[in-house]
Amino acid sequence: MTIETLKQCRKAAVDVRKAKKRLLEHKASAGSISGMRYGDAPRGRGEPLAPQEAYMEKLEQLQEELGKCERIWEPLEREIVKTTKNLPVITQRLIVGYYVLAGSWEEVNGRCGVNRKQSQYKVRKAFEKILEKA
Repeated sequence: MTIETLKQCRKAAVDVRKAKKRLLEHKASAGSISGMRYGDAPRGRGEPLAPQEAYMEKLEQLQEELGKCERIWEPLEREIVKTTKNLPVITQRLIVGYYVLAGSWEEVNGRCGVNRKQSQYKVRKAFEKILEKA
């Protein structure tokens, strides 16, 4: 594992969070769509989509986008979790919380019960230990 792997994993985790948020917002905007039917008939030029079909197409698009983001994120997550399993629990939580789950340092420090200086020290020491092995 390298620092670049951590950065890639954080970016992928942020993308997953954003995709999930967009999906939830889209589902919340559905309102009442009772009696929704999704036909397989192709649309001709200029023929408008029914609101229900437009909703379903957008939903499928967002689900596909979320799937892509998760496929990028999952192998990076596994690598980081595997690499950090021999570290102290608090350090694992700090690294996983920030780089794998894409939390802000304030959120992660709050969950772990440490201040920013302590978390910086612990993460820096963990990086030194991890990079020695590589």
